[in-house]
Amino acid sequence: MASSDWIEVQRLAAEFQRAQLSSALQKLSERNCIEIVSKLIDLKLIDVFYTNDGKEYVTLEQLSREICDELYLHGGRISLTELVPILNISYHAIESRAQNISQTKPEIHLVSGQLIDDDHLDRIAEEINENLQQTGQITVVDLTKQYELPMEFILQQIRKRLGTIIQGQQDKYDHHVFFTEGFLARNRARIRGALSAITVPTSVSAIIAQNKLPERLFFAVADELITTKRIQASLSGGRQATVATFIPDVHSRSQNEWIDNFLKQNGYLEYAALTRLGLGDPKSFCRKRFRETPLLYLSSCCVGSYILQQIEAAVEEALVSQSWVDVLPLLPSVFDEEDAEQIIQHVLKNSQNLPGKDALVIGHSAVTSNAFVQNLKLVFKPMIEEKASEVVASGDYLQSLADQRNAKEKSFKPEQSNEKKDRKDERRKKANEGKLGGGTQGRETKTRATKKKYQKGKNDSDDEGEEEFVGGSSSASTELQFMSLDEISNVLRKQESLSDAPDEFVEDIARRLYPSLQSSFQEAARLAFEAVLSATSGQRRQTHSELQNKVQLLLQNIKQGEKAIQFFTSLEVQQQLSRHLLKTVGSELVNELVSYVSQDTNVANDSKDLSPEARQKIINGLPQNIRAPLQGLHKASQGAIVEEFLSEADVALAACDVVLRKADKKKDKTIPIQQRHVLIEQLSAAQDAALVLHVAVLLLFHTVTQTVLNASGRFVPQIISFLQLHLPQSIGELLSELQGLVIQELTSKGDEELLEAVRQKMENLIPRVREAAVAYKKSIATTQE
Repeated sequence: MASSDWIEVQRLAAEFQRAQLSSALQKLSERNCIEIVSKLIDLKLIDVFYTNDGKEYVTLEQLSREICDELYLHGGRISLTELVPILNISYHAIESRAQNISQTKPEIHLVSGQLIDDDHLDRIAEEINENLQQTGQITVVDLTKQYELPMEFILQQIRKRLGTIIQGQQDKYDHHVFFTEGFLARNRARIRGALSAITVPTSVSAIIAQNKLPERLFFAVADELITTKRIQASLSGGRQATVATFIPDVHSRSQNEWIDNFLKQNGYLEYAALTRLGLGDPKSFCRKRFRETPLLYLSSCCVGSYILQQIEAAVEEALVSQSWVDVLPLLPSVFDEEDAEQIIQHVLKNSQNLPGKDALVIGHSAVTSNAFVQNLKLVFKPMIEEKASEVVASGDYLQSLADQRNAKEKSFKPEQSNEKKDRKDERRKKANEGKLGGGTQGRETKTRATKKKYQKGKNDSDDEGEEEFVGGSSSASTELQFMSLDEISNVLRKQESLSDAPDEFVEDIARRLYPSLQSSFQEAARLAFEAVLSATSGQRRQTHSELQNKVQLLLQNIKQGEKAIQFFTSLEVQQQLSRHLLKTVGSELVNELVSYVSQDTNVANDSKDLSPEARQKIINGLPQNIRAPLQGLHKASQGAIVEEFLSEADVALAACDVVLRKADKKKDKTIPIQQRHVLIEQLSAAQDAALVLHVAVLLLFHTVTQTVLNASGRFVPQIISFLQLHLPQSIGELLSELQGLVIQELTSKGDEELLEAVRQKMENLIPRVREAAVAYKKSIATTQE
């Protein structure tokens, strides 16, 4: 160095020393420093973190450097929670800088709250490689437990170093398994040797256990050996050692030959036999082996077309000849009843030659035709007629009718008492509202309970159907029986066509015939009974039949009227309508019975149109056994409880020997239509405005509720109030307008000019009301809602 340069250095050193030794003219206080830093932070000129004690500031870059220094000092792996006390910085600040570091420096990773650098991962990879070379195989699951790192992270780092630091390869079937070439070669040789020595089907689990082979590697190597034809065999049962089976081709060839020959010679294959041959899933094997062969797969075996054609021919012959056939004896002994039933169903469904609709499957394996069963029914026809005549002649039939009637009454009364008990508090409360109100409410409660009970059977709207259901179970027990099942079976066994039939077949036929025979017997007994009555008294029978029809129609009208009354929510209106119904239709029914009985007992009676006083006088002159029931019915007709009247009517009808026929559902379905036509005819014929309004509201009520309301003209306002809730506004306004005009006409008789104007409006309004009442239609379902 030149002397001049050295002199300059010395001079500068001296100046620097003087600057260091000299004191500053001004010093900043700690408070000034804090304010300056705070101002810089507010102006966002600097970004700093406070230490946990708040005494120091740390810049972002300084914190990142300190974190990297600590990572280096801890061997390339440190947890963020460990850095908090070391750096005296909050976890949030450390975490944000750690994320920044991992993003800016690819060699550092943030994993599960830890910072790890590539040097540390390389050391882990070296350990993994050392372990892999020693054991020959490692799994990512074990490494995850050992190094406490996520499985996917370890898998990613191993793949990155595979072939460099880690000398091995990844299992292509299980990506979480790695092994060495030597391990693979050793196990491939062991697996190849083990499989080459096997000549019979062997469970894979047994092969693995005996040779201590890794299960994952076994399937990969076995598939490779089979694919390359190094091993002539196949694997069945999937890739699970517990269910998979190794089958050598030498065994498969002999096995397949035996199966093919057996199917060709016998026409079927039994699953149990295939299982004994070593097949784990016989049905799947057959579907795969005989993919092009049409087979029917049953529960215990599969059947070829030869056997199916035999069964089809037998069934066809039985149906054509109107006989029967049991197919089970026609099948090999390995077939059970379930197999036979499946074969029959298949044949009936798929055959083009069989009249399948006429076929009946009896039991599990027998087939016959409906014609055959109907022909057997003809055998019993003489017996039915003979026994029907016997029960009528002996009086058993008449006693049966009485028993059925009594059974209905007994079954009805307990149900009634139960409903009364269930609503005891409600009835007691409403009974305090008044004598008449309490009676009406009591009737309403019983009516609802009765309807609910009837609805348990068939949802018939006819009243006779309801009565029939109430006594259904009791009637079945009191009905005269034609024959028991055993007796029917004994008669059938004597028939030549069933002489060699099994007992189960005959008993099944008997069960099928029993309801039909019983019904035919009841009908024959009824006809015989009516014939006897006709022979003894033709005129009385005619009168009695007319009475039955009339009473049945009146009872139906009462029940329909009661249903209609239930649509009104006011108890007072219900009571008034019920009283009107009994006073009109109920009184007519009582008059019919009183007139009929008075003629039969020779009591003077000039007319059926009787006043209550005249009716009471005739009843007083009747015999005691008839007088008491009719007296109760007469009293009920003067009240307002419809259910009480119906109950008294049942007793009176029984006393008068009036038996109501079963409901004719087809005929009953036409009753609402007939009732509507009657109302329409009345509406068309009516000219008076009040009458037009009366009939129109009744017709609209019928359309809305599908019931017929028996009501006089004084109930028109209440009916209109009900209809306005269910009709379009336009129709409701028409009815209200006509109602107002009718009232105005009645109250304005002194003013002729006003009356003329009112009548002119009514003349213009009546056609519109007629048209609206007739044209309006509403579905029953909508009405019920």
